[in-house]
Amino acid sequence: MTTTAPTELSPLVLQPGDRAAQSKIRLPLPIVLGNRDYKEREELLRRMDEVLVMSGVEQDFIDKEVAEAIAASERHNQPLTDRRRATVQHYAKQALRCTMARILSTESHRKFSCQLAESPLLQWFCACDALGPIRVPTKSTLQRMESEVPMELITRLNTLLLTRSSQVDQDDQSVIGVAVPVDMSMVWIDSTCAQLDIHYPADWTLLRDATRSIMKSIQVIIKHGLKRRMESPDSFRAAMNQLAMAMSGASRRGRGGDKKRARKKVLRSMKKMVKKVQKHGRRYLEVLKEHWQETDLKEGQARVIWERLERLLEMVPAAVKQAHERIIGERVVPNEEKILSLYEPAASVYVRGKAGADAEFGLQLLVSESAEGLIVDSHLVPDGVANDTTLLLPAIKRMRAAFGPSVAATVVTDRGFASAANSAALKDLEICDSTLPRSPEAMKEMLKDPAHRDLHRRRAQTEARIGILKAKFFGDRLPTKGLVNHQRFVAWTTLVHNVWVLARMEQVKPCLAEAG
Repeated sequence: MTTTAPTELSPLVLQPGDRAAQSKIRLPLPIVLGNRDYKEREELLRRMDEVLVMSGVEQDFIDKEVAEAIAASERHNQPLTDRRRATVQHYAKQALRCTMARILSTESHRKFSCQLAESPLLQWFCACDALGPIRVPTKSTLQRMESEVPMELITRLNTLLLTRSSQVDQDDQSVIGVAVPVDMSMVWIDSTCAQLDIHYPADWTLLRDATRSIMKSIQVIIKHGLKRRMESPDSFRAAMNQLAMAMSGASRRGRGGDKKRARKKVLRSMKKMVKKVQKHGRRYLEVLKEHWQETDLKEGQARVIWERLERLLEMVPAAVKQAHERIIGERVVPNEEKILSLYEPAASVYVRGKAGADAEFGLQLLVSESAEGLIVDSHLVPDGVANDTTLLLPAIKRMRAAFGPSVAATVVTDRGFASAANSAALKDLEICDSTLPRSPEAMKEMLKDPAHRDLHRRRAQTEARIGILKAKFFGDRLPTKGLVNHQRFVAWTTLVHNVWVLARMEQVKPCLAEAG
């Protein structure tokens, strides 16, 4: 059964000195009865809407976009009109809310765009509802909305959100309506692996990936009118796929010596194939650079193609050498020198030694959590896997730079962060050190203290928080490409997660007089 609520009026946000703008009439949300899951989702989105408005996060984001529009108009000597300002404000609001709703859904841009077109509730939250025809952002627009925002601005929004969530008004009530203001004096810190969307990095698969990608680039160049004599690119891909299947079969064939001989034989054939592929790739790269004007490509489009081809051709020799060392030479390649993916050069081997996850491939992620489950700091380590002991003090420095000296007055970590240097530094900073010692005797002695014992019992929730972050928000693997985009997505995810947590926290109950 569905009924209709009264029509809502949503006034446009105006800056001082702006002329009055006409209020935007919004469609009412349908009232759906008998579906508990829908009711809970509606309540969650309504509360997230309140948190965004009451914390000032949305207004701060809109102001930043308007300031950029004003600066752009001044550069072009064109004043920013009231109509243009209103358009920028509405687009900024949509960009923030669509990105948050999409990350919360863990859907791709394409699927979320379709979902947004189907759901009045999502249209309301994302400010896409109207009396006339509904226009929702396409998948390309959604991707642009997410990728155009610099990571520094997203981090600033998260800092503003957490700062406001810890503040109280003159009546000692939380300014964002939670029953108990957020306390960031205690933080629990742990690291994990943010897995990247790559296949298992067998050495010979790099040669298959190189062949496939280089030939696809050549096909694009041929499609735009630059042709040189060579066999069909599809024939190279088909031949390499046959060799890949032969390599897989060789790994399951016969005894140890027979397997090794078969794998070496196939790899030698792969190396010959890759050598031909490199030759054709370099030839087409030179042709594109010299004659791109003869195609229908713009210079920027041609540059994207040849830069991608250049990057692949530069990595192929190292990939061939790595496969040779491992399969033919039977020598160990150090982890710091390994190429795990041609498309994600920042990927690292993260050895966990756990059942079902002995080794993971991705980037090291450091997470700092407050007692309420809010992520105070999240940091992707860009240069391989670092020792946890080296990550502790920089994390505290980042948090105190953002929130002041009252944050992280107590620090709780596992044994991986323990070191004599860290303990001395925490003592100098007058921080309560609840880092679990490496020595079993010292650990037993620490846990005799009920306060430390309670803090480390709570540390199990940080493991669960990391699991929620990875499964519910990352979608098991980071869905982006490139280190900069990974860092931006983690910043977006941290903001969305914190708004989600605050929306689910207990709210201030209205007094009886107000209820009456």
